[in-house]
Amino acid sequence: MSEKTVQAAPKKNTAFQGVKRYFKEQAIPLVVLLLMIVIASCISPVFLSKPNASNLVVQVALNMVVAMGMFVVILTGGIDLGVGSVVAVSGVLVAGFMQNLPVGIAILATMLICTLIGCFNGLIVARLRIAPFIVTLGMMSFARGVAYWYTQAVPISWKATPGADFMFWLGSGTLGPVPVICLVWLLMIAVTFLLMRFTVVGRILYSLGGNEEAVKLSGINVAKWKVFPYAFSAFCCALGGILLTARLGVGAPNSGEGLDMDAIASVVIGGVSFSGGSGNVSGVVIGVFILGIINNILDLMNVPNYPQLMLKGAIIVVAVILSTIRDQKR
Repeated sequence: MSEKTVQAAPKKNTAFQGVKRYFKEQAIPLVVLLLMIVIASCISPVFLSKPNASNLVVQVALNMVVAMGMFVVILTGGIDLGVGSVVAVSGVLVAGFMQNLPVGIAILATMLICTLIGCFNGLIVARLRIAPFIVTLGMMSFARGVAYWYTQAVPISWKATPGADFMFWLGSGTLGPVPVICLVWLLMIAVTFLLMRFTVVGRILYSLGGNEEAVKLSGINVAKWKVFPYAFSAFCCALGGILLTARLGVGAPNSGEGLDMDAIASVVIGGVSFSGGSGNVSGVVIGVFILGIINNILDLMNVPNYPQLMLKGAIIVVAVILSTIRDQKR
């Protein structure tokens, strides 16, 4: 009796498939980014110069850090409209605390307070089941009021404090040729990527955005996990506020205005589904740089602020429309 040979099915190259799927998902943002670089370099010869490139990577720092938190929130199907106000609270608190506390304690206390603000947002959304849009819209107004109340509408300078040298290094210093502030946002990108790609937290948050009911049926405490995205977003805002204050030399209550729009635009432009459950960190990075290049080239062309706001609003609308179309095709 002859032995039948069974040909084993060829193993799928999962790594190759992952790379292929990534480039398929990020094709449009990558093409847009490359086109923006080409167009910007044609419009202004200054764009590709070393000083402008260095200025660009510093300019995107605040939005890059805040967008990491916004990415996690939107991934779960939520929204955080209060990021700009929390950035303002962070900036004025760290500058105020530095008047009487060591800089390290001032930074830690600021980040703790801001993270608690995010936990409060998350608890209301998760426990009371109030729409994130309403909760964070209220926090946007409340936190901004706190910033103005704390400062009495007068910016607080940290330049005469014992921690001034560290803050100056954080905002304007370099490690070799690389600005310190760039290293900070690179670190936040790495932390967010590792958190969402290789931890249980990331898997649960992706599942929450994809199918919350299925997560409930699997026995996971959904309410507990829905707090985390807002706490993480507030943590990112706290860090962003500290970086902004380090750059400006003062904690200003009006800082961070319009940042919510920039962060949302960056996330959606980067291919993250506005309904949640789909997207990745690298797409957000691409989105931040697309928006940063747009702002940079408009500044180089001396375009007034109002047309810039109109353009950002149009970009958000188009990005959301494309996101919705993409979701419907899946």
